[in-house]
Amino acid sequence: MQRPKVLLSFTGFHDPFTESSIAGEKETGPVLTVASERQFDRVYLFSTPNTAEISAQTKDELQKRNRSLAVEICEAPLNDPTNYLGILKHLRRHFKVFSKENPDAEYFICVSSGTPHMHASWLMLAASGEIPARILQTRAAKFVREGEGRVTEIDFTNPQFPQIRPFGLLPDEDEAGDFQSLCAELGIVGDHELFLRELKTAFKMAEYDSPILLLGETGAGKEVYARLIHRASKRASKPFITVNCAAFAQALIESQLFGHRRGAFTGADRDQKGFFEEADGGTLFLDELGEMPMPCQAKLLRTIQYGKIQRLGDSREANVNVRVIAATNADVKCAIEEKTLRKDLYYRFEAKINIPPLRDRHNDIPKLAHHFLDCWNQKHQKQRRLSQEAIIALMKHPWPGNVRELEAVVVRSAQLCTGKVIEPENLLFDEVLTASSLDALPEPQAGFDLNEFLSTVRGRLIDKAMKKSDGNRTKAGNLLSISPQAVSQYLRYRK
Repeated sequence: MQRPKVLLSFTGFHDPFTESSIAGEKETGPVLTVASERQFDRVYLFSTPNTAEISAQTKDELQKRNRSLAVEICEAPLNDPTNYLGILKHLRRHFKVFSKENPDAEYFICVSSGTPHMHASWLMLAASGEIPARILQTRAAKFVREGEGRVTEIDFTNPQFPQIRPFGLLPDEDEAGDFQSLCAELGIVGDHELFLRELKTAFKMAEYDSPILLLGETGAGKEVYARLIHRASKRASKPFITVNCAAFAQALIESQLFGHRRGAFTGADRDQKGFFEEADGGTLFLDELGEMPMPCQAKLLRTIQYGKIQRLGDSREANVNVRVIAATNADVKCAIEEKTLRKDLYYRFEAKINIPPLRDRHNDIPKLAHHFLDCWNQKHQKQRRLSQEAIIALMKHPWPGNVRELEAVVVRSAQLCTGKVIEPENLLFDEVLTASSLDALPEPQAGFDLNEFLSTVRGRLIDKAMKKSDGNRTKAGNLLSISPQAVSQYLRYRK
């Protein structure tokens, strides 16, 4: 099924019609021109107080010409249409709504209507990937040569265009500067409401010493949250120790956490501090808590409650001053029922923070992709760019490995891309991870279209089969047990 095409545009004084170079005649304005030369399923017209009547007239003209076209007027109550921050604020606010209503849409922006400041705002948002859209501009009929159209597309991958990047986190006038500056320092990227809500909760909880449990899928960014909590706390100047509980053999993890005395077990030829003692005064981050053996969980519970540890082979307890942050990707309810996580330990964590998976904050994908590519470019002194089509392809991917997988795909694609522009065909997704993870399947919810989802999956498999068979439709059909005619039909439809 074809993705819906959505046009975004301000309305201006040249809409819906403008004076022609021929005396007494009029020609279509920018919005009507774009809508006549390109096919769209929906149009959002941004209207200021000075263009309210123009917007209504433009909407009427659009629907006269195409009764099936959905047209909606979006109010942008700008007192000053040259105020960049005001324009950006309204565009971002409306686009958050659009992206929820049209999650799989292909966006286009007409930059020929409105003030120059509006044009520049559109360009910055699109070029940075904050609004993943293709930019269209119109030309007056007198500048169009025979056989040409009045609508042209701006190619941001042209090396003559400067690179524009979005904020890691968008400035929020209601938030203290410490939060923004700390996120920038830690390289935290994203402004999806789910992500920001939990991130701000983590920031607020940082001032207290209570233990915190981070819940989220593998690769969602649990360690990033833990580092934010540590850096925002009064322990920021003290050690931050990370322990992956799944990385140690069960027989050794207790010794690693709490230390041991010489002779406590075979091979213990000297006294050894554990991670708790190394983190004294600071923060201990225990990743994959559910992988910790139950006896060790009992000792951890006592340490959290009383601030005391006991080395293996020692008869005495020692005091430690450590803030514990733990994380798990397990289903907590199942883990407790299956007795891989102690219920009393779970309840001892007074604060729980749920980190959303990347597929639930898909508007952050362009920002993260650009961030990872910029870091790679800077490290290797390269100038790779992502095309708008590549950004759209990244946004359509289910990301079962979350942010960690996205970073790996961007870096791997940049390394192996032979040109300066990374196109969709240059993106190297982890096919094993994508194909094998049921977590990658979307959640059934209002507005979900099963036929459209299956059509998208079918299309991707056909594209892969065509690539594997060097463009031979018969071979591609054999790989998928479908006819060459079915492959041909899909390829015609895609165009």
